[in-house]
Amino acid sequence: MKLFAFFLPQFHEIPENDEWWGKGFTEWTNVRKAQPLFKGHVQPLHPLGGNYYDLLDIETVKWQTRLMQDYRVDGLIYYHYYFCGKKLLEKPAENLLAHPEIPQNFFFCWANHDWNRAWKGSREVLQKQTYGGPKEWEEHFRYLLPFFKDSRYEKKDGCPLLMVFDPGFPEKKELFSYFEKRCKEEGFGGLYLIETFSGAAYPDEFAEFAANAAAQTKALFLREPTVSRGIYWRTLKNLPLRVYCHFKAMADPANTPFHVLKGDDLIKQELAKEPFDGSVVHGVHFGFDNTSRHGKRGYVITPPSREMFEKLMDRLAGEEYVFLNAWNEWAESMTVEPTEEYGHSFLEWIRDWKEKTENA
Repeated sequence: MKLFAFFLPQFHEIPENDEWWGKGFTEWTNVRKAQPLFKGHVQPLHPLGGNYYDLLDIETVKWQTRLMQDYRVDGLIYYHYYFCGKKLLEKPAENLLAHPEIPQNFFFCWANHDWNRAWKGSREVLQKQTYGGPKEWEEHFRYLLPFFKDSRYEKKDGCPLLMVFDPGFPEKKELFSYFEKRCKEEGFGGLYLIETFSGAAYPDEFAEFAANAAAQTKALFLREPTVSRGIYWRTLKNLPLRVYCHFKAMADPANTPFHVLKGDDLIKQELAKEPFDGSVVHGVHFGFDNTSRHGKRGYVITPPSREMFEKLMDRLAGEEYVFLNAWNEWAESMTVEPTEEYGHSFLEWIRDWKEKTENA
C-alpha cells in the first residue's frame, strides 16, 4: 500500500490573499482565531512547539519530508490551483521542484473549483475557474510537464498521476484526451487520471458518475470523510437532525445549524456501504472541524478511535493506493502534523499499523 496525504499549500503569503482577506493572511490566520463552541471542543489546534511555519522556508519542507519518512507516509498530494493560466499558491510545489535533493514523493490534485467568500457565508467569486481550449490546455500541460518528469512525481505503469477535484466540467473528456496525447508525445505511457467522487448521496449518484468518466481515468476516488458523512447523514437515526437543519438553513442560509458527528460512526458507514472490490480508491481521515473558518455555520467530525482506524486499514490492506485527508488542513482540523493537543498520535497509528502489517 502507498499512503499519500493531501497537502494544502496555503501557509505562506500571496498578494491575492492580502487583497481578499487582509494583509499577512495565511491559513494560520484562521487557525489562530478558532474558538471552542461546546464543552470538550478541541479548538483551537496548536502546532507542537509553536511551529507556525512558512512553506517558503526550505527547512520546513525538509522537516515535513523527514516526518513523512519517519512515520511511513509515502507521499503528498499537492493541491494545484490553476485557472486557465492564472496560478495561485504554486510556490511550494515549485520550490520542491527546485530542490531535487529533498526525497519527497508527490503528485497533484487539480483543485479546479472557484474561489469564493464561503468562509464569510458569501458566494462572491474571488477567482473563477475556466478551462479554455487547446491553446490554454497546451499552456497548462507545459506548466505540469517539469513536475511530471521529476523522478519524485508518482507514476503508475509509466503514467504520471493527476487527480481532478471536480470532474463535472463540460470540457473534461476533450481536455484530458489532449493531456494523454501530450504525455505520450513526451515519452510517458499516458496519463493516470484519478476522478474524485464527493457525492453526498452515495451510492445513488455513483453509477452515473462512473459512467461519465474520461477514457484516461484509471481510478475513481471516494473522498473521505465527505462520502461516509453523506451516507451517515441519510440514515434513519439522523432524520430528526436532518429535518431540523434543512428548515433552519432555509430560514437563514448564511447560518446553517452547527452539528457534531462521531468519527467512528463514519468509519462504520464506510466499511458497511462502500465497495472493497478494487473498483475504487478509498480514503482515510482523522476527523474534521471547519469551525475555525465558518464558526457556527461549520460542523465537526470527532477523531476516530485507534481501534476503528485499524479496522478500516485492515480492510484496505491489499489496496495499492489509499489517500489520507489530510497532511496539513489545519483550519479543518484534518492534520497529522504534530499538535499540542494530540502530539504525534495519528502519525504513530499509521507507522505502527504499517509495521504490524509488514511483520505479520
